[in-house]
Amino acid sequence: MRMVILLLLAVSLGSGCMSSRVTENSRVPEIVIDDVGIITVDGKQTPLGKIAAAAHDAGYRNTQEINILIPDAPDRKIMQEVSGELAHGGYSRIIFEKKRKAFSSLANTSDSSKKANAR
Repeated sequence: MRMVILLLLAVSLGSGCMSSRVTENSRVPEIVIDDVGIITVDGKQTPLGKIAAAAHDAGYRNTQEINILIPDAPDRKIMQEVSGELAHGGYSRIIFEKKRKAFSSLANTSDSSKKANAR
């Protein structure tokens, strides 16, 4: 009995690690628009007019949030065409996002305390 439970546990844990599907709200972009306007859906270059079909073929549901990664200086016309096509295809949760740039800095506490004492 213990062997069966261990086998089932190993299979369930192993299959979860082997899955490559995008999960909803994972903040991984489903669609990418690069600097020159090339659009990729699920890693495959896709022309305008076929984006909604490609998203559907990739397994993205109409109720799912579709994250579109755009460059720092995006082409607004392409953004409008992509969102219009997706909306026409039934996708209503369309989000455009730029690459996140994270940084950290430590405040110099001695300078902060001097400023506080000067007041």
